[in-house]
Amino acid sequence: MRNLEVKIAVTDTKKMLEAIRRLGAVYQHAMRQQDYYFSVGEDKRKLRVIDGKEYQLVTYRRVEKLGRKDSQYTLETLGAQEAEALLAHEPVVRAVEKNRELWMYRNTRIHLDRVEGLGDFLELETVIKDISPKEGEKEFSAVAAWLGINLAGSVAASYSDLIPAAKNEAAPFMISTKETKGSPCHDQTIKK
Repeated sequence: MRNLEVKIAVTDTKKMLEAIRRLGAVYQHAMRQQDYYFSVGEDKRKLRVIDGKEYQLVTYRRVEKLGRKDSQYTLETLGAQEAEALLAHEPVVRAVEKNRELWMYRNTRIHLDRVEGLGDFLELETVIKDISPKEGEKEFSAVAAWLGINLAGSVAASYSDLIPAAKNEAAPFMISTKETKGSPCHDQTIKK
């Protein structure tokens, strides 16, 4: 599947949340995510653990650059035993933990992330599914403009590329039971 993406650092989550609401995005849910990367760079492969009970194997190709990034990805749902076996047989080169709030605006996922060791970020991902590439590009540009995103000031790397490898020498398989209260907007009143 094809995504149009951008990531920015967020210094004022309250202001960003207000802009997301004015846009008309719909709050979906908050979650705790642990990503265990088996490969990094342009071709990434990771196991994502969501709230300690959902497991996804995500493979994607994306050139890391400033501005809008296009990616191609596949997603496979795994069971807990499959996830544990994968981690037992493949070395983890990076581990990223974050609290994420997911908002949706049409075909665009809006993520408000609080990443351990990195801070607060916003990601836009417009999924090119059931719409044409031209419609997806138009929607992505409109959402980015509405939220005041300066594409030239975006983050040019994945979270996995921002966290030094030295912090991830041993990334044991752990199911996080942390609640999402560290998410960027947890203390805000969320109107669904």
